Amino acid sequence: MERPYRTAVGLVALSLVVAGVAWAATARERSLAIYPAQHIPLKFDHAQHLAAGAECVSCHEDVRASGSAKDRNLPGHEQCETCHDIEAAKKGAKTDPPAGCNACHPGFDPTVRLAPLKVDMPPANLRFNHKVHVDKKVECATCHGDMKDVQLATRQQLPKMATCFECHNGNVASKECRTCHLTEPSGRLQLTFPSGVLRPMQGDPLGLDHGPRYEFNHGSRASVDRQTCMSCHAETFCQSCHDALQKPLSVHPNDYITLHPVQARMDSTRCSSCHRTQSFCAACHERTGVGMDADRSLRPRNVKVHPNYTEWVEVPGPRHHGVAASRDIQQCVSCHREESCMSCHSERSVRRQVNPHPDGFAAACKRLAAANDRACVKCHTQESLAQKGCR
Repeated sequence: MERPYRTAVGLVALSLVVAGVAWAATARERSLAIYPAQHIPLKFDHAQHLAAGAECVSCHEDVRASGSAKDRNLPGHEQCETCHDIEAAKKGAKTDPPAGCNACHPGFDPTVRLAPLKVDMPPANLRFNHKVHVDKKVECATCHGDMKDVQLATRQQLPKMATCFECHNGNVASKECRTCHLTEPSGRLQLTFPSGVLRPMQGDPLGLDHGPRYEFNHGSRASVDRQTCMSCHAETFCQSCHDALQKPLSVHPNDYITLHPVQARMDSTRCSSCHRTQSFCAACHERTGVGMDADRSLRPRNVKVHPNYTEWVEVPGPRHHGVAASRDIQQCVSCHREESCMSCHSERSVRRQVNPHPDGFAAACKRLAAANDRACVKCHTQESLAQKGCR
């Protein structure tokens, strides 16, 4: 039994390594949102042409006047015929270099099919002006790399943003996102395209890797560079999570309802940054039977939140609810509303009336009431305050 177990463990480890390599490779990939997928049923060797003395503009001469990323700056038969005698090859003559259809369109037979397979190279979802770059003497290899070892060029030879930032640094050229990226009518960047969604991933030169768990650490970046965030996101996008109504399921792990009391006791301020204690916590606790005002049929019979009633309510001591409330009122209000306290600590109560004020409070009540009596009238009537000398 030992050998199969080791084999299984080895396969699992290998799968993790492969997954890691695949994930790391995304740092070298081009975004489908920027460069849509291509279908290029051609046979071509850039290295061979460069070795023969061809230059980039020999075949891609249209880039000299190209002002849009939608321009199709690919060579046609007219450029190829500079070296390849296509007409002679059509007549059956032997040519050097080869000029037959199969030289570039592998498997194509004009006697079977009238036209070769279509080349599908959708334009990049960018603003780009080749002419400006050519006029500024930017070498082709600066953006597209050294093609001396490349056969058929694909999306992998298109520039990544890190390459653009070598010049678009705010000094040589503008570093504004809108310089290259398409925008919505609102002025924010367009994020959704038929080919994909624009989302910064590994290798993003701005350090905005929106990969897994970014929702947990994006706050620090947003606090120091909010303008960069706002180039893509509106305030409504932030509020969709930060309005305390609904959060992405990835924020809390599975069975978090069972585990959340531990974190709430350790870091209640972090919880309250998204959740309103009196509307979110108390309402949920009442629905699940934990809150004081919950339906009795919902209350759990095997869970005790507080100590015995006598210690918690009747007998003053270290386990009394007043001591707990003075230490951390936030825990109390996660289940109890203000009305819960007033059911005993109010002159208006029909249940019982327990004075919550410490000894000697009467000497200061007039001063406190004069400053702000909103808290006073929660429990006292105006007549009562006058009788006590607080008016």
